[in-house]
Amino acid sequence: MRRAIANANGLTLALAMGMLSAVSIAGAQEPLGGQPPPGANQSVSDLGAQAAYHRTFEAVLWAMPAVAIYRLRVGLLEQPGMADNAIDAYSGPLHTFHEVITGNQVTPYIAGTSDLRNGPVVLEVPAKTPKAVLYGQVVDAWQATIADVGPSGADKGEGGKYLFVPPGYNEPIPDGYIVIRSSGYRIVFAFRSIQLEGATSADAYAYSKTMKLYPLSQAANPPETRFVDGRPYPLHTLPFYDIRTLNDIYDIVSVEPVQPRDKVMMGMLATVGIERGKPFNPPEKYKAAMEKGVVDAYYYMQNLDTELFASNLYWPDRHWSFVMVPDAQRGFDFVNGNAVEIDKRAAA
Repeated sequence: MRRAIANANGLTLALAMGMLSAVSIAGAQEPLGGQPPPGANQSVSDLGAQAAYHRTFEAVLWAMPAVAIYRLRVGLLEQPGMADNAIDAYSGPLHTFHEVITGNQVTPYIAGTSDLRNGPVVLEVPAKTPKAVLYGQVVDAWQATIADVGPSGADKGEGGKYLFVPPGYNEPIPDGYIVIRSSGYRIVFAFRSIQLEGATSADAYAYSKTMKLYPLSQAANPPETRFVDGRPYPLHTLPFYDIRTLNDIYDIVSVEPVQPRDKVMMGMLATVGIERGKPFNPPEKYKAAMEKGVVDAYYYMQNLDTELFASNLYWPDRHWSFVMVPDAQRGFDFVNGNAVEIDKRAAA
């Protein structure tokens, strides 16, 4: 058998695999690969800490869109009176104590959350009136848009009942709905009630409170939608940049379906204590390395932003850039035929 698999130099496959390393064979030579260059040594004393650092760093970039929308969900639900299927309709523009990524202080917001693990949810959007119209999006747990509403949405500004269906749902769908099959369970929406010519902000606020949000299981006799005015209360929705970031990632991946594109990262997350079906258990001796990975990822994303803005200026002699630069398809998925563009997605 050994003779049959000998190569041209007389070096057998068994020898190449280290199985006959103690045997001297005429004509044998040093392997061309299989080990570092002569004189190379391990560059760090603790490879476990090195792996924890790098995998944390990459996890923060990978999970940025999911963590950002998760923090918005948590922030909304922390406001007094809020819960899934309630609607937070602001009676006026944001204050400075409303910490929201890309939020403006001009147009009042309307926001809410639902958890489709409890079954499909109905969102009734009112038709445009002479006084106001809704604009906005519903996103999944990865901040990917699953529905637009208003004139640019499926209802075309004429109003309608959007039915959000969880993954794997195979029950009969009743007629009369705009059916949106979500890729995940926890969804978030953010709309604006735009006052039209001659209308007041009070008109737009009253219009926003004609929305309805309730479980499909209660569609025959929908409960009254709870509206909360979050304007008087602080709102904290910004991502953390310490070990709590990993706790957020754990909570996200513990609930949401794992997409094929993310399976490699799911394997890497186990190194830092994140595994589906198990408690979050970051290795204590590597926490310092993991914290450094989170902080460095933050600064890396800041640099990505700076470069992204500089390469997308409106005018070459000024410093104005679009705050969110889309992908090549003019969207924000950042998935092409060959790759998930993690850096560009994190920056956006």
